[in-house]
Amino acid sequence: MFIPQLSDVLDRRTLYSGNAPLNDPNIPNSFSLDTGGMTSFFGGDVAVNAMITIHLVPARRWLGWYNCPGTYEVARRYGRASDSRFLQGLFPGVPTDLATLLGLEGLKGTKYIGAHNGAVLEETGPFSALLMKHSVHHLETVKIPGRETQALAVTITELQHPPSNQAVLHSPIHPPIFAIIPILTSVGTAVACGVFQDWFSFSMIVLGIFVNGISCIVIGAGEFVFQYPVSHTDVPEDGILVSDKDREIIVLKGGGDSVRCIIQGSATLHFKWRRWIKWCAILLVLQLIMQILLIPQGTLFGQIMFIGSLASSWAYNLWLSSKNQESVQGDVFVRGVLQSPRFWRYRLGTRTTAVVFMLLALKPKDPGKVLNMLLPNDTTEWLKFKDVILSRIRANQELRFEHCFWDASPLEHDKKLMELLFHDAEAAYDGYLLHLSRSEEKEAPSASAHEK
Repeated sequence: MFIPQLSDVLDRRTLYSGNAPLNDPNIPNSFSLDTGGMTSFFGGDVAVNAMITIHLVPARRWLGWYNCPGTYEVARRYGRASDSRFLQGLFPGVPTDLATLLGLEGLKGTKYIGAHNGAVLEETGPFSALLMKHSVHHLETVKIPGRETQALAVTITELQHPPSNQAVLHSPIHPPIFAIIPILTSVGTAVACGVFQDWFSFSMIVLGIFVNGISCIVIGAGEFVFQYPVSHTDVPEDGILVSDKDREIIVLKGGGDSVRCIIQGSATLHFKWRRWIKWCAILLVLQLIMQILLIPQGTLFGQIMFIGSLASSWAYNLWLSSKNQESVQGDVFVRGVLQSPRFWRYRLGTRTTAVVFMLLALKPKDPGKVLNMLLPNDTTEWLKFKDVILSRIRANQELRFEHCFWDASPLEHDKKLMELLFHDAEAAYDGYLLHLSRSEEKEAPSASAHEK
């Protein structure tokens, strides 16, 4: 037997019904808004996306005192996290993984190549994706002079501190003053209903304010818990993240725990008041049912006030959900978990320059393996060029070359190619010397000083 979902039934309800009073319950009127349907018509997904920001911006936990739409979808999403058999039966098929509440389930990281352990991971965890986006969009870039064809960026990341579980923002990204708008609107519409003695609409708006405020406090009490595998060996885990899509290479240097948390870390939420989430979900569902039943009993004016409070809250939730959550998540990860590592980002004009520069900065155990993975060209000229570069890097020699390195080629176009490649290597070496001078300054720039 087919049982329709409650949200589907509500979406098909009409927004108008007959035989409801206008301002005086004793005066009949043929026009009435079916605001019970409106309570689910306004976006449940928008409400859930706005609720997610509570876990990333803790100040929002105390700013939920307004009549909020989409309560059924919020109850549906968080009810399954309460380990209640009743709610699991009421909301079948909803993911129970708490990591989904952080909005990280869809993020896939880029390729990782280990510098010393020989590890190669074609896909990494969500935090490498956040680190890549943070590097691309939020770091100042220094351009290295040289030939330009298809430029790549190389970000050198020094992970100075072990990862931390205290990954919260200490200042809200979204100014709390904007939360005053839906709060004042909900309170104002409730007062207006009271003045006109529409106690049905008044009580339902007040109920919505109370239930949403309590839910934000309880749900916002979830603590960010960061997890990553622990290694029992002392092999350094420096390596690189490579993104052909973003044309970016990130060099990871630091403790093994910090590197593992980037490439294999995961996050979840720990709720101190987990049993209270069950009651919040039940309250949210009961609120929806009571509003469906009682709001049509109010006056037309009260129904308009009720819709006005929902519209204001929906607009606020829409504004919150429109913010770039990945940017907020990246900020939480970089500043909270990684504790603000040091970044240096350089733009190099060719892939050859970028790869040689990366080898100089990374100093891998087997530079030939990494070089061939990123520059697979295997013609005679390319193999000669690679042999010279690798011998210089292994011997820790300068990358300076005379004409004899390319004049020995019998064909003119081979000479030209070799000359370009060796000049690219020299540009990479000049960029590496620049990086050394910047990193050895007494007051090395912090991560925030490099951000736009």
